[in-house]
Amino acid sequence: ALTAFYDGKAGLRALGKRTLAIRVGGSWLLVALLAGPVLYAASVALYIGFGGTVGEVNYGLLPWIPVVFIVPVIFGPLAEEFGWRGFALPLLDHKRKPIVASIIIGFIWALWHAPLFWAETGTAISGYTIDAATIALFFAAVIGSSFIYTWMFNGTSGSLFIAVLLHLSMNASGTITGMLFPQMNLEQKLDLYECYVLALWAILLLGTLVRRVRSSREAVATAELSKQV
Repeated sequence: ALTAFYDGKAGLRALGKRTLAIRVGGSWLLVALLAGPVLYAASVALYIGFGGTVGEVNYGLLPWIPVVFIVPVIFGPLAEEFGWRGFALPLLDHKRKPIVASIIIGFIWALWHAPLFWAETGTAISGYTIDAATIALFFAAVIGSSFIYTWMFNGTSGSLFIAVLLHLSMNASGTITGMLFPQMNLEQKLDLYECYVLALWAILLLGTLVRRVRSSREAVATAELSKQV
């Protein structure tokens, strides 16, 4: 509705084109699908490494993982991504200023979930004691995730499909992790979520470092070529 109001039919056509942009390359599809599982696997590894216990593993869930993975698509990915990456992100200078765009979208995205903080479910901190620390943790997670979405959105020429797939991967992986370790109490789950945020930002920082090193090497190679010419 907002796209139609602000951009008219041209905006709706552009949104439809981004939604159907499914030919993004196998590597982007793989990253979108594996982002959630890798992040949560890293968070569980960190949690156990810091001395946490997960209890018995619910192996009975394993055959149902594909179903659990797909079902959440209508409860967040589709409902939200048309707003965040379909409408809001293209309004910002996301190509030249991806950091600023990611922080703005991430902050609004986290704030939008605020009414659900005090609900039984709906966010990663719903059901816990809500205070400044848990709210800050949630904002750190959402803003951190926003960087990944912007990176993939830019890398796939604005594919909304890849954003929905990434959102599904993140949401489903969180649900599956909770179901795999049913004996964990609320305190343990919050500790695990802290490890998730730590893993997320560690990966972001590592990715930034790798990108800068690569850019530096490319700049040196270009300079050397210029000297030869």
